[in-house]
Amino acid sequence: MIKHAILAATLLGLSMGLSACATDPNVEQARLDAIDNKNCTDMGFTPNTEPYGNCRLKLKEIRAQQAAEAERNSGVQFGIGLGVSKGF
Repeated sequence: MIKHAILAATLLGLSMGLSACATDPNVEQARLDAIDNKNCTDMGFTPNTEPYGNCRLKLKEIRAQQAAEAERNSGVQFGIGLGVSKGF
C-alpha cells in the first residue's frame, strides 16, 4: 500500500509539473481526474465506493499541499548573513 502511495505521489508530482503548460482549466481538470481515476483503480480501489472516494480525496489533498508549497517557494527570498572570524 505504501509503495502504491509513493507511486501515486510521484505521478501526481509529475502531472503537476506538466500541468503548468495547460491553459484551459476544464481540460486540465479533466486530465487530473483521469490521472486520479487511473491511480486509484491501479491501486485496486473500485469506482463509486467509499475507499475509492477516499483515494481520490487524498490525491486532491496531496495536490493542494504541493501547490501551496510551490506557491510559498516561488517568491524571491532575501537573507542577511553574519559571521564571526578570528582574523584574516
